[in-house]
Amino acid sequence: MNSLRRRIGLSIGAIILVAAIVTLGFVAIELKEIEAGDTLDPAHVEYAELLLVLLPFAVIAPLAGVLVAGWSLRPLSNTVQQLQRIGPDQPDMRLDPSTLPEEVRPFVMATNAALDRLAEAYLNERRLAADAAHALRTPLATARLRLDQVSAGSPVDIAGLSADLDRMQRSISQLLAMARLDGTRPAQAGTMVIDAGRLCREIAAEFLPLADHLGRSIVVDADAWASVQAPELNEALRDLVSNALHHGRGTITIALTVCNESVTISVTDEGLGVPEAERALMLERFAKGERSNGTGLGLAIAAKITERAGGCLLWPETARLELHLPIAAMEPRAD
Repeated sequence: MNSLRRRIGLSIGAIILVAAIVTLGFVAIELKEIEAGDTLDPAHVEYAELLLVLLPFAVIAPLAGVLVAGWSLRPLSNTVQQLQRIGPDQPDMRLDPSTLPEEVRPFVMATNAALDRLAEAYLNERRLAADAAHALRTPLATARLRLDQVSAGSPVDIAGLSADLDRMQRSISQLLAMARLDGTRPAQAGTMVIDAGRLCREIAAEFLPLADHLGRSIVVDADAWASVQAPELNEALRDLVSNALHHGRGTITIALTVCNESVTISVTDEGLGVPEAERALMLERFAKGERSNGTGLGLAIAAKITERAGGCLLWPETARLELHLPIAAMEPRAD
């Protein structure tokens, strides 16, 4: 009984059959009255005539029900054929709800939405593989060249190999971070709220040993209290400070500004920065300067995290980057 056609046909046939049985019962009662010598009731004659009319329909109606069900379900059969053609070679193909009954359209729309999510996940997987190959190609080739030089009798370049391994480790960490961001949805209500001022001080303390080693200094201007709903804001701010340390000059300033319902965290250094015409490109994946030895993912990750939190990453000055985030409605808490 899994066939909808059979169910419709049997339902129609059963209804007519029940009506015929009831009518036949009245006829049987009338026949008994006639045998007993009673007068024939005109109403029972009408029942007998109705029985003669219903009996052919009891045979024809189920067949008609099957044919009508087949005609009604034909658009669904075409939709199933469309669905069978959707695959990795046609990830953008979707079901057409315009030819379907109104009762079925919500199901088809939900199916298309699910296909959109699957296509996005599939695209993210392919992008991750391509990004990994792109990010690891150069350090792997460099490490291989150093090993070949060792095989040829040259001394082992420990510092160079260590730098290559550090680059690969950094690339893998950033690729995993980017994959995690691609696979998650924007921050929803109930997400952990972060004290932006406290986070600025923690990130500055984390990078202070490296800044001292490079002869640089970090200044924090984040005395105000501001709550933001950005679960991975620490990763975004860490990427901005790392970018300023490795590609900037002089003192790095981390500043927090609260204005109305928004929070701005800026990271500024004293270097030459990037010209305005090139800034938008530098926020893309694997975009980096000619003399950069990084992966080109740090700023892209920071921009993605900020976007997920409902904000944006701006580059208003050559050596100044800003994270703009909506402030979370929450009372201040003591550190």
